[in-house]
Amino acid sequence: MQKHVLLASLLNQEAVMQRVFLLWLMLIPGLNCKQRYQIWRWALEQQAFQCNLAFLKLCAFSDKKQMRIVNWFQSGQWMPELQQISALSVVMIIDSDYPENLKQISDPPLVLFYQGNRNLLKTPMLGVVGSREILPQTKSLLRAWLPEWAAAYTIVSGNAKGVDCLVHRIVLGCAGKTVAVIGTGLNHSYPAENCALQAHIGTHGLILSEYLPWMGPKAWHFPERNRIIVGLTKDIVICQAKCKSGTMVTAAIANDENRNVWVMPGDVLNPAFAGNYALIYEGAFVLTAPTDLMQGT
Repeated sequence: MQKHVLLASLLNQEAVMQRVFLLWLMLIPGLNCKQRYQIWRWALEQQAFQCNLAFLKLCAFSDKKQMRIVNWFQSGQWMPELQQISALSVVMIIDSDYPENLKQISDPPLVLFYQGNRNLLKTPMLGVVGSREILPQTKSLLRAWLPEWAAAYTIVSGNAKGVDCLVHRIVLGCAGKTVAVIGTGLNHSYPAENCALQAHIGTHGLILSEYLPWMGPKAWHFPERNRIIVGLTKDIVICQAKCKSGTMVTAAIANDENRNVWVMPGDVLNPAFAGNYALIYEGAFVLTAPTDLMQGT
């Protein structure tokens, strides 16, 4: 009996160490999502979950970057920050309810800060994304098709201008479930005019962020955010996309991660839908009715 109690205690201590180490990784300056995941894989292999810089000798960082990390560590500024974020609501890659689909992508997020209903992570999800400059045709299709999808799925988007925010509003309007993956920390909203919508999703749905709460928008956050939208789902709908756009980046990630890419129809002569037809040419599935998606491929 005592051996079982001791083993349980040791396992609990290791789990606590892992959680602290994961949060600490989020604080290290200058790391991208790929580097954080590589360090985590190293820590698992070495069973090394101490908050120190032992991992640096394995990283091909420049001297300047290494010095920046060393100075940050020695300053101790991370200690109060670690204490601060330890009190926040987070989902970690070691948690039982961390979505399995998300765990399977390249460089999955180690920590997701969240606001709202964490249980939505256990539900089947559908990603719906598109242009920031939404056209009337796209609005009409979304208003007609989304309620049917929302009856079967939790709808995931990015709370960005245009398609994303309309998607969240339609789903909430029909009492559906929605998840917004944002490209800032939870204390920020981008664009600023979506602040009220973000708060509403945080009350009636779920907001997820890979970024520290006080972090504002950065250009590289949004491609990183897009991989999470893709990772949460098995199917992703491209509503409206120019050939060169963030939406096409999301579609490329979905293809790389072997997700089903579905494309809504649009005006073949309009450049706003050029990305849609490029994806169809590459083998994406064409949506002619909302039921196409639910009948599978």
